[in-house]
Amino acid sequence: MIDAPADGPTPDDDDIDLTLRHLTQRFPDELARALLPDATTFEELAWDETQVTARQRRMDRSLRLLADGVARVEHVEWQLRWTRDLPYRVFEYQCLQAMALRESLPEGAKPRRVRTTVVLLGGREAPWPAWGAYRTSPRGERFSGVRFRIEPVYQYTLDALRARRSAVWMAFAPLAVDATAEAMPGVVRELRDSLSARRFEEVAVAMTVLADADVRRRGLRPTIAAQLPKELVMQSWVYTQGREQGREQGREEGLEALRQSVALALNVRGLELTAAHRARLDAEKRLSAVQTWLTRALTATSADDVFAD
Repeated sequence: MIDAPADGPTPDDDDIDLTLRHLTQRFPDELARALLPDATTFEELAWDETQVTARQRRMDRSLRLLADGVARVEHVEWQLRWTRDLPYRVFEYQCLQAMALRESLPEGAKPRRVRTTVVLLGGREAPWPAWGAYRTSPRGERFSGVRFRIEPVYQYTLDALRARRSAVWMAFAPLAVDATAEAMPGVVRELRDSLSARRFEEVAVAMTVLADADVRRRGLRPTIAAQLPKELVMQSWVYTQGREQGREQGREEGLEALRQSVALALNVRGLELTAAHRARLDAEKRLSAVQTWLTRALTATSADDVFAD
């Protein structure tokens, strides 16, 4: 296995999950295009909410759509690296999702079929197979269980990512095999020229977060950030999501959303959140104080400045 990056800020599972969930939920058409590159039309795209969410699992939403007129459900699991229990977790999710989908249908109606894609952001150097599986039937007998696709985006080239024609997939550019400090400005220009202003902003912010997950430790976040306006993060979802959730949700949920946004904003800007900073952030119960820290996090030169009295 390639070790996780040791130098510089490293986003945890929550940072990655929050970033990619937001990006794909805002632009489901871009996700569909990446997952189904041979399809030509996408209709009726919507995120399914099922009883699976009650288990408070990461794998709790799936994209329901018509691809070239065929009804299907696409479920994606983002993984920083492969874990031994991953095939079983996919199997468990598929079982729960199948039951939830069936229960939500009128009697006699056929449920849509679910396909899972595991997107690996890092891991071993050896190539991955195109499909993984969790087998429940004995060896030597006909297969029973679940199969799922494996997309090791960190093993793809920039051209392979471009070939999907998806802005979501280009957010993984800092992880590509041939990603370099020299190549990143060109990638950012391509995205700026080909996307709407709003899509470009969202993808660019996601790239800065994902750059710190690079298992090859190339430190591309500063290069990407240098191509972006300083006010971009202030206008992006990192700021607005935390601010709006802090206003609209209940006190505890609002505080937690704001805390996540403060930590993620610091990560995007390459500012270290120490254990002492984290303890103070987690202990603060005043919405107004955490909102102030979020505003500071977008312009401060150090984390100490954010939490200064």
